[in-house]
Amino acid sequence: MVDTRTGRVGRVTGRRGTRLRLRALIGGRVWECPQDAVRAATEWEQRNADVLDASWRFWRAAGM
Repeated sequence: MVDTRTGRVGRVTGRRGTRLRLRALIGGRVWECPQDAVRAATEWEQRNADVLDASWRFWRAAGM
């Protein structure tokens, strides 16, 4: 699944009310996302999840 708010790719690991719990495909922290803010990941996104997640973490840290 892709968190459309951030572009992060993750696997659904649970649900809390109307929020989904996602974890990066290559491991990492769990985060929550509203279920209406996720979409299915494309095959390309699934294959490149490690690069996409590293990029997301870099840009998030740079913006802090």
